[in-house]
Amino acid sequence: MVFRRNPWQEVIAGLGAPPPFLKLLLLGLSVGCLADAVLPLRGWVEWLRLDPAVWERGEVWRMVTYGLVGRGGISAWVVMQLVLVYWLVQQLVVWLRVRRARTMLLGGIAVAGVSAAVVQAASDHFGGPSCSYAPFWLMQGQNVILALGLAAFASSNRYSTVSHTPYVFGLPIPTKWLVPVQLLMTLGGALSTEDLGGFVLSLIHISEPTRQAEIS
Repeated sequence: MVFRRNPWQEVIAGLGAPPPFLKLLLLGLSVGCLADAVLPLRGWVEWLRLDPAVWERGEVWRMVTYGLVGRGGISAWVVMQLVLVYWLVQQLVVWLRVRRARTMLLGGIAVAGVSAAVVQAASDHFGGPSCSYAPFWLMQGQNVILALGLAAFASSNRYSTVSHTPYVFGLPIPTKWLVPVQLLMTLGGALSTEDLGGFVLSLIHISEPTRQAEIS
């Protein structure tokens, strides 16, 4: 099976009414991205992002909220990411129904947040890698949702190929390649920044949907 689909067209033409949790998710991601571009607003969302305050000051809520506020400012790339978030989550709703899709997203965010915080805290304690830029930056905000959504899409359609001229030059790209490509890109980012916690987040976000989303 070959997917010849245009996410931009489907977003405009409609995939059905988005569920309330997706509307709230997009609102949170958009506000977070806007806050990165407007300095007075940045302080309002920084306390929601995953950072060492989890184990240093006991701010445990960050292990869930980091995936609900966007990051990256305002740019064409961020807009493309948010459109892809909408499209992928809508696909999850179609495949899994609203309740299961919501549980998979929130559960994946929470499990990965706890695991990554434990790993990074241990690394800091024993003198291991510590991201000099910002801990967990690889998987903050919309990056989390994209990792979960792409992994679920790949696992659900692993015997298919994706072909759409504007994106992959019309080449039939096997959908199962999406997960290895994600891992390679994340590994490259982790090696260049020493973001061990972000890499752990990536592994869990990618592996969890791959294990759970067995949809025919």
